[in-house]
Amino acid sequence: MKVYKKLELPKDSAFGRKTWRRFFPRWFCRFVDSVTNLIDWLPTIWNDRHWDDYYITKILQKKIELQRHYIVSHNRHLSADSDNFWMTVTLNLIEREHESYYENDDYMDYTKLDFRQFHEEKRITTEYFDLAIVQDKLDEYINKYKKLIPRVKAKYNLEGVVNNRILATFIGVYNQERCRNLIFEILKQKSAHWWD
Repeated sequence: MKVYKKLELPKDSAFGRKTWRRFFPRWFCRFVDSVTNLIDWLPTIWNDRHWDDYYITKILQKKIELQRHYIVSHNRHLSADSDNFWMTVTLNLIEREHESYYENDDYMDYTKLDFRQFHEEKRITTEYFDLAIVQDKLDEYINKYKKLIPRVKAKYNLEGVVNNRILATFIGVYNQERCRNLIFEILKQKSAHWWD
């Protein structure tokens, strides 16, 4: 999983820089920008498919990456550092959404599996999974999110469930949904200010 870090703000602003752009007419600079856009977007568009929400957020991720780089590198307004922060947070959340981090990886970090001793068995069953668990620290994971447990139990009708693996699975599903909602909440509140 890719982890985005805040970009470093340059000390100067694009207002004071002397670049090649000031020697060429505006139409030529726009042409160069358009060709650069084609080159930047080509891998994303090439890999785009029309059957899944993953590709919608992949395009959104690429747009935020490019816009973040532009705003930070030009450093022309006072909120460039704040924009850099929120764009980085959004990119990391989108990456976690793409990887289904909370549904798959987050709680599995608390369970150690070892399938080596069962490799001769050709079919995978629930018992097979239970036997492969070498170390189970799901209590730690559930305690980490103990304030969420009443909401998770109410939302997924899990009253009376005592199996930690089932509870941890639904906590992961709930957190993945929160991740998805947070991406669009940040965009709703912050993206109108992401301009240069």
